[in-house]
Amino acid sequence: MLNFVARFAAAALLVAAPLLGHAQPYPRGAVTLVVPYAPGGITDVLARIVADRLTQKLGVPVVAENRSGAGGTIAAQAVARAKPDGQTLLMHSSAILPVAMSLPDSTFDPMKELAPVAFVAGLPSVLTVHPSVPANTMAELLAWLRANSGKANCGNLGEGANDHQACKALERAAGIQMTHVTYRGLPPLNIDLLTGTIQMNLGSVPVQMPLVKEGKLRALAVGTIQRVATLPNLPTMLESGVQFDTLAKNAVFAPAGTPQPIIARLNAEIAAIMAEPAVRTRVDGLGCVLGAPDVESLRVAFQRDWERARENLKR
Repeated sequence: MLNFVARFAAAALLVAAPLLGHAQPYPRGAVTLVVPYAPGGITDVLARIVADRLTQKLGVPVVAENRSGAGGTIAAQAVARAKPDGQTLLMHSSAILPVAMSLPDSTFDPMKELAPVAFVAGLPSVLTVHPSVPANTMAELLAWLRANSGKANCGNLGEGANDHQACKALERAAGIQMTHVTYRGLPPLNIDLLTGTIQMNLGSVPVQMPLVKEGKLRALAVGTIQRVATLPNLPTMLESGVQFDTLAKNAVFAPAGTPQPIIARLNAEIAAIMAEPAVRTRVDGLGCVLGAPDVESLRVAFQRDWERARENLKR
């Protein structure tokens, strides 16, 4: 009888072990929020806002860690390979989708290997040129590009990134080819744009517009479907006949397979953070826009961007 009881107890422990494991508290120590770009860009700034407030809400350090390279896929793949326990997260934008799709011989599929956690903010983009470019409108820019086919250059963050897609759209609209110059982040790109080493870029509104107001760059169009409320006089690239539109959606992701209770907890905490008046004021000041906080809306939005990226790469 005692042997039977002992065997029954051992079996019960084996059955209960996985349940006990899932019942462990979250988080278990410091959380790393990986940022795929160099410090100073908007994705980095948003990540640090989230990390700072999550530290207070989770009661453990949430550390933003920059790992740039390969258009953001180095960081994304590192997080995808991390243990799916919510201790390693990724702050990325929808730019990862076309980049991952366009890398040669890449098998990385962010839609399958990363789990959406929470939308943070959308970032409108603006096409800016160095003052040496003799163009004040998109029509003048296209005419200049046609007259300088093979000579003009366009800075971007790598194959498939939003700004790379904008460069390609300009090439198609003008019927010419440009030199594509790749950078590991927007800050070093802007250094070359400001010195005229490169001539144009589709950059974020909050980073580029102060430079435009100082007369260091010239803004020609925004890269969103609709005009940006804070820049009502700037046409969209679509209005100017350039088939391009995007809103870089910055969001938090976890490795695929992360338990749903952990994702739900993080989603609730980040949604609450983004609803705080002080955070909303700061995000508005960055020129970003907020969106639906639920996980399903985020998944649908990224699926739509994934399909659009696939169509763009076929062109």
